[in-house]
Amino acid sequence: MEWLRAAAAYLWNFRYLPMKYRWPLIKLRRRLFPSQSPLGLRRSVRYARDIRYPPLRSPVLFVLELLWPFPAWKFAAELPPPPRRVDPDAVDRRAHDLQLLRIMPLWRSRDTPLRALYRIYEAVCARDGNLIASETQYFWRQTGWPTAGIPEPPACENEEQYAVMAATAETLVDCFNWRLQLGLRRNDGSFTNRYEEPPPTSPEAYPSWTSTAGKLPEKLILGTRTTYMESPFHRRNIYIATGDFYSV
Repeated sequence: MEWLRAAAAYLWNFRYLPMKYRWPLIKLRRRLFPSQSPLGLRRSVRYARDIRYPPLRSPVLFVLELLWPFPAWKFAAELPPPPRRVDPDAVDRRAHDLQLLRIMPLWRSRDTPLRALYRIYEAVCARDGNLIASETQYFWRQTGWPTAGIPEPPACENEEQYAVMAATAETLVDCFNWRLQLGLRRNDGSFTNRYEEPPPTSPEAYPSWTSTAGKLPEKLILGTRTTYMESPFHRRNIYIATGDFYSV
């Protein structure tokens, strides 16, 4: 079988032709038989094989289910637990899978700003700085998600939970405006020319609902220290370092 594979590769890559003929044929072959589709199905299946929480019985079926648009194309956002009940170990286990899911075009197209806010909220409550940074960067890259349009969490009756979510949303806005002041743009490519003048843009704005989240009557400590710089968290009597939001 090994000789058969070698012969197939020899023919498929036009190795029997001079390079000046070989390269145009390879480019034509790539146009006629692209290795990747805009949906990234094959690549998504490859990533789905590494999902661990929980392990998938069929990665292929998981990716095909992402094409199923019912009952709604956008995923539903499930309200996470209150801050004191968030399980850091569970958040840490899901962080590995989230790195894989965010690469899948179909999963990204079905994701929503509210779901992303919930994930950042859980990372904040679990003190998971790496997940805060990666989810913040992911949200930044979703150019169709203006921060002012982040929906209010429905059925959120826990005072601490509502305050942490509001502070998370406002810190996200502050972080994005800091990036804009640095000359970064949400629609930037992977590489930008720092010598070029950045295009004009409007600052991000707080969602209207965050203004209704007041200061907590009791201090809520979500970190290892009790003194922090001024932030939307600190203004609500929530103590946590926000440096992970500002990683670039």
